[in-house]
Amino acid sequence: MEPLLAECCRHVAEGCAPILRAARGEDPEAPEWRFRCGMREHDPGDVRAVPLEELVRRDPTAVEIVLHPRGSVLERRNVAARWHTEAGPVLFPRRPSRRWPGLDPRFPPRPGEALETPDLRLLADVAERGWHTLVYEARPDRPGHAFSVGLFHGFDHPEIAVLGLSREALAETVDRIAGRVRAGERFQHGDVAEDIADGRVAAFRTIPPRVYPAWLGYALWYHDGARFPALQCVWADADGRFPWDPWFPSEARAVQPVLYEPELA
Repeated sequence: MEPLLAECCRHVAEGCAPILRAARGEDPEAPEWRFRCGMREHDPGDVRAVPLEELVRRDPTAVEIVLHPRGSVLERRNVAARWHTEAGPVLFPRRPSRRWPGLDPRFPPRPGEALETPDLRLLADVAERGWHTLVYEARPDRPGHAFSVGLFHGFDHPEIAVLGLSREALAETVDRIAGRVRAGERFQHGDVAEDIADGRVAAFRTIPPRVYPAWLGYALWYHDGARFPALQCVWADADGRFPWDPWFPSEARAVQPVLYEPELA
């Protein structure tokens, strides 16, 4: 992944002054991240481009702006002070899950944990739209698959995984489901939905935590373990048959294993 570049004043870039102002821009044509010292005015020649990962490694408190959506501006009096929201939403602590009160995820940033560029992109996407989508290419030992990270954090909804479609269709399916969740729809084990997986009928099945490491690895990092629920979106063939139905094509079953074992028992 290409580094996420931040626009900094010379004083911050060279480590001569602490970060006292952080902004996340709304213009897709302009730098997404901007960091400044306490000076209100800077000469245009003082601007530098620095990898966001480097700035967060140098000052871990700078990651706070990554947890805010675009259009946010944060300020503080000194490096020991708390960030104040000058523009954008004020974030409140996440409440425990009502549907899964026994789960207690510990979301990043976590004390002492280094954040790399992919981690920062994930956190930024979750802050902006509510989820991040990961897509993995097919390998000899498993089909291509995609899953969400962030639905449990933002919407108290299980993360979503899809297996066996094309790379583009995998990403589109996860994003389509997540968009419907953001709009207020909820899915659970046993639900069937139309036109959701590459134009096909789809059913939802619980993913057992014991298979999370094989299929949902990055979500384990985000939740600090198997502290989240997950659903597999299982697509039907052109005739509306699912993998647990008679005459479902064997070649389709091979690229879409059903992770909820009782379905195939």
